[in-house]
Amino acid sequence: MRTASRLSLSLSATLALPACLDPYDAAESSGTVTGDTDPTDTTGVPGQSASDPTEAPPVTTADPVCGDGFVDADEQCDLGPANADDADCTASCRNATCGDGLVNPAAEECDAGPDNADDGDCTLGCRLGVCGDGLLKAGEVCDDGVNDGSYGSCAVDCSAAAPGCGDGQVDPELEDCEDGPDCLPTCKYAHSCLEWLAAVPDAASGVYTIRRDGVMSPIDVWCALEASSDGGGYTFLKVDIAGDMNPSPATASAAEAACADWGMQLLVPRSPAHLDVAYQVATGDNLEPVGGGTVWSGAEYLQVLGIYPTTPGESCTDAPLNQLDCPEWRAGDDAAWYVSDVAVGVGEPDVIGACSGCSMLYQWNQDGSVKSYKALPQPGGYSFRFLCDTGDKLP
Repeated sequence: MRTASRLSLSLSATLALPACLDPYDAAESSGTVTGDTDPTDTTGVPGQSASDPTEAPPVTTADPVCGDGFVDADEQCDLGPANADDADCTASCRNATCGDGLVNPAAEECDAGPDNADDGDCTLGCRLGVCGDGLLKAGEVCDDGVNDGSYGSCAVDCSAAAPGCGDGQVDPELEDCEDGPDCLPTCKYAHSCLEWLAAVPDAASGVYTIRRDGVMSPIDVWCALEASSDGGGYTFLKVDIAGDMNPSPATASAAEAACADWGMQLLVPRSPAHLDVAYQVATGDNLEPVGGGTVWSGAEYLQVLGIYPTTPGESCTDAPLNQLDCPEWRAGDDAAWYVSDVAVGVGEPDVIGACSGCSMLYQWNQDGSVKSYKALPQPGGYSFRFLCDTGDKLP
């Protein structure tokens, strides 16, 4: 009975033994792999390989270097194997720039580093210095970037300047003059004293030569250029028509025609300062007159002015004679005008003298103020002598 029980126990233990063994240990011992086991697995976990995406990446401890393709703190760029001293990113991981001494053909023609210069072989823009780049270099007389040999330009090979202002030779088609006190820096005569003042701000008052549009001959005029004359820039031409050829004085309309022959107009005083300097010019021996007469000075040069009735038959009797107080009269060019701030005389300017084409006759005190003005009937005021101006300087 005990023998049968022991045998039964022994048989039960033998039958239970396989269930207690690790199947993987068994597989290893038998050389057989079952299920999804990866033979390359080193994790010790069944079914999970070493390349599992849930696994942390390996940690590298290599130092950063130029050329590894990563821009590090001390680098401006890093294109890896594309780094090169003739590329956008140099072999030392610096951005290629003009002046670094390295030629990047994609953007530069040359690069001499600190020797780059606009008067050298390699310019500050890393371009080869050549005739036609507008930069003056050794061996070149000029280079204006055009270099076509035209007036004021440069020879095609940059070896010589073309004819132009300042070469000492007057080109009659393009120049009035080359030097001298009456010649502007542009080798032209000024059109007026105001233009002269703009070109030479520190010029002093005096006799200057100007040339008016449409008038072939230049003319000497008196230029009032200094600030005391209302900022300067007034032009005066003296005309004296007295003589055997002109036995009669000129009316204002005739004086306008004479002034127009010189490309100018009969004087219109614009302001008190302008009137003051006009009186000084009229009474001074400062400018020889044109027109055949020989009298250099006298208040009669202001005896007629370019001021006319706005509407014939209407006048500003007993009013101060200026643009604001007497709108019934106007300047010939319809710009500003001035004669006095107070009324002078009684009943002037008379309505009878405010006729079409008429003007007044003016008399002057020695201090330059107006003494009287009379609106005379047709043909109006008259004088052998008068002043012309260019009318471009306004207050």
